[in-house]
Amino acid sequence: MFKTTIIDQIKTIEMAGDGPNAMDIEFLKNLSGEFEPNESFHGVVLMGNGRFFSAGLNIIRFMDASRDDVKEGIMALESLLYKVLTFPGPVIAVVNGHAVGGGCILSLACDYRIGVKGLIKFAINELTIGVDLPPIALTAIRKSIPANNLFEVVAFGKFYTPEEALSVGMLNVILPFEAAVEYAREKVKSIAQSLPAFQRLKKRLVEPELEKIKEETRSVEEFVDQWFTPETQTKLKAALEKLKKG
Repeated sequence: MFKTTIIDQIKTIEMAGDGPNAMDIEFLKNLSGEFEPNESFHGVVLMGNGRFFSAGLNIIRFMDASRDDVKEGIMALESLLYKVLTFPGPVIAVVNGHAVGGGCILSLACDYRIGVKGLIKFAINELTIGVDLPPIALTAIRKSIPANNLFEVVAFGKFYTPEEALSVGMLNVILPFEAAVEYAREKVKSIAQSLPAFQRLKKRLVEPELEKIKEETRSVEEFVDQWFTPETQTKLKAALEKLKKG
């Protein structure tokens, strides 16, 4: 599921599944565990498998899941986003494949995003299937997407090319793959030279946003309610059929 290496105190996590790196409960919990702070590494480079960064929640798994399983899945996603947002070191995404829905939001939770040249698509499409974005997902989005692009990105479900993603703030830069990985490692090394200052800066940037969502106690239940509405189920089934047809 994941290939991890630690070299020069930089942890590289490759989401290395053969398919779309779709997020089920096991995937989310295991990836979250990779972000547990550890003295053996002070920064993370996160990447996909070359075709997909991540296609988001695993529709196939969650279509027939119980209410409790869907709730556990969205809570696991929220936990992962929190771990990435608050990791005490730089987290740089090398987006070397499609990043859709929760996969795109995961990339936005990272501190810096390097796109890879190619036929890659980016989208936040939750609203097109009738579910709200969890508050912590909005935190990740707001910290990365400029205010004048925010409504377009979250409301329209548009699929962006890397160049378009760069223009709206989903990416910071676009490079060929090998150069992207090396650039990510250089960025982590550079930040590590002033790590305590970076940690204070990151905390000050993220903490106020996280404070705002503490009162959102109903968000998970509301998401699950929306997931099981007839309208959302119809849209999910249509999306699933589209996936099956390739």
